[in-house]
Amino acid sequence: MDKPLSNPTQPYRSLAAGYNEAIRASDTKANIAFLFVEFMMISVLYNYTNFPSYLPVQLVLLPFVIVYLCLFMVLLPRYPKRGAKNFRVARNLTPADFDNVAETEDDIEQLKLRCAVLSGILWRKTLWIRAAFILAIVCVFLTLFLLLYIGFT
Repeated sequence: MDKPLSNPTQPYRSLAAGYNEAIRASDTKANIAFLFVEFMMISVLYNYTNFPSYLPVQLVLLPFVIVYLCLFMVLLPRYPKRGAKNFRVARNLTPADFDNVAETEDDIEQLKLRCAVLSGILWRKTLWIRAAFILAIVCVFLTLFLLLYIGFT
């Protein structure tokens, strides 16, 4: 019942396409989170004059800056050195630099390496975006607490 694959590289190509789509999705999430954090920060800065005098503005804005840095790390492209032979990223490449790509395109080992590289990029992006989202959620609750504190005092 198990028929052999007509193209043994197809599963790896599908996996690499899935990794590419997940990387794009994490970039979109980070861009949306930038706006969300900006709206939170605006409400905090608008009500800052009502905050207690012992609470400096730098301390209030520190979590937002950390979230922005985490989200920036998500959007920052990082291409590892492994797999760089056929995964070229440079400013001044010529068509001759890609002559050997056609020869190794169907090489299963090369496709496995590409999947591993894309997996590493996705893992790093996921790590940074999770840290940013957790800190953003904490910032929401802290902002809510500060705004309620202002309202009751």
